[in-house]
Amino acid sequence: MFDGDFGMPPVERLLDASIPGPIWTEADRLLALEGFRVMDTPRESDFDDIVKVAALICGVPMALISLVDSERQWFKAAVGVDAPETPRDLSFCAHAIQQKGMFTVEDATLDPRFSANPLVTGDPNLRFYAGVPLETPDGLPLGALCVLDTRTRVLNEDQNFALKALARQVMAQLELRKALADQRAAEAQRALLILELQHRVKNTLAMVQAIVSQTLRTTPDSATASAAISDRLVTLGKAHDLLTAATWKAAPLESVIHTAVSNSGLEEKRFHIAGPAVELGARAALAVALALHELNTNAMKYGALSNAVGKVDITWSIEREAGGDLLRLEWREGGGPPVTAPKKTGFGSRLIQAAVVGDMNGTSVLAYDPAGVRWTLVGSLAVMAES
Repeated sequence: MFDGDFGMPPVERLLDASIPGPIWTEADRLLALEGFRVMDTPRESDFDDIVKVAALICGVPMALISLVDSERQWFKAAVGVDAPETPRDLSFCAHAIQQKGMFTVEDATLDPRFSANPLVTGDPNLRFYAGVPLETPDGLPLGALCVLDTRTRVLNEDQNFALKALARQVMAQLELRKALADQRAAEAQRALLILELQHRVKNTLAMVQAIVSQTLRTTPDSATASAAISDRLVTLGKAHDLLTAATWKAAPLESVIHTAVSNSGLEEKRFHIAGPAVELGARAALAVALALHELNTNAMKYGALSNAVGKVDITWSIEREAGGDLLRLEWREGGGPPVTAPKKTGFGSRLIQAAVVGDMNGTSVLAYDPAGVRWTLVGSLAVMAES
């Protein structure tokens, strides 16, 4: 409980090969302690019982389960001590964790490491201390199970054995507590993933249903409809593969673009694709992939990719605005046959206009310039990054 290092500092001690003790770094020890997530937790009867038994067996008025962090020692359980913690530089346990096995001070007034300690010279006038390090399976000490007295004393062999056995019980309880906490966290994470999967499956099925029903409604014959549906679902599937590889958090915009136009077989020769690194969230990635697929399909049938010389520029940039950064994505065709606006709007055009705007909180402009189709998307970068 009341331990502090008035002697050799821990780091110097570990560098001195003449002093026996475990080999570990303070950083690793503190990381292990943090992993147990036990500091400042409420009292628990299992630990309270152990310190009561330790005090009874050793015949002392005080016993503690002390956990030592970088600045303090905190008591998970205590008997005969009202304070919940003490500074580390007053801690006997900070010495105990520096060595293997039992650490005993029979008379603190005669020990130069503790004779000037305020807990020895003043209240509670400590004289005796015996502590066993609480070590993880990797040998990292988290603190100590200790017994204390205001009188000098010597523990007998049975008492030493009992204190060590009780220390092992403390670690068994801490390991069990950690395992249960980890299990609960894993179960919560699984439940969250299941809900997220259900949400994504539902959204994907809704998108597939819309693609199938709208394609059938706007395509004159079943063969053409089947081919169009297949192409759109292949693009959707490829976009899903990108997102799956990134655990559905984000996909690079450049990868989304290459995925959407790869079915043309002309990507290397007829496309110029350039822009800064940008990550798209799941909804935006799927929407952009489908929009670009429609533009690519139209270009192959009627636009710049329908002849041997036409080209397509796909570029994007980030515009800094006071209200938040914007993404500007542009598709620009050139070198194809003269362009005229269609007499009626098909499903592909509606997909380009509506889906992207809804998923990126932006504007979508599709222009039928005689020199080549142009499409400009301006969307919120923050919304675009949302998964």
